[in-house]
Amino acid sequence: MIESTIIYNEVTIRRMRRLAESLSERDRRAYVAVEAYKSGSPGVVVVAGIFGMSTETIKKGRDDLDSPERLPPSGRQRHKGAGRKGVCSEQPGLEAVFDALIETHLGGDPMNEDVVWTDLQPSGIVAKLNDQGFSISENTVRALLKKRDPQTHAREIAGNRRSGSGASQRPV
Repeated sequence: MIESTIIYNEVTIRRMRRLAESLSERDRRAYVAVEAYKSGSPGVVVVAGIFGMSTETIKKGRDDLDSPERLPPSGRQRHKGAGRKGVCSEQPGLEAVFDALIETHLGGDPMNEDVVWTDLQPSGIVAKLNDQGFSISENTVRALLKKRDPQTHAREIAGNRRSGSGASQRPV
């Protein structure tokens, strides 16, 4: 292998960064790895400085290029099951505490037991769960409400339209 160090000018570096920012995680890793290969033996360190990427990430990109069978299937960024785990699996007991909290704030239609709601806003649920030591976002609260009742989101939107104020009652 021929040793070489490519010196990039500022315009080229800006273009390289712009291109890298437009790529998916996997493609960005591969692109930066190719740039590291082009720069010879010090390439990983040089390119890491240019892109603000760890040398381990660049080495992983090199491994991906050298062993394409390790890559996830086409159309996927990661292998199935890879990536960040859900908040409920990271915080044992969250769903049970969430369910108990919702149960204490339920209301409903006495003529139709299928129609129930909570008087808590997602932000209120977040605050109450935070007080109990859980870290959760409003989006996760909405996902948990929807998981509890798939019709939640549709009824929540309809309730907000009727009240015009964001409604103090949230369907569950």
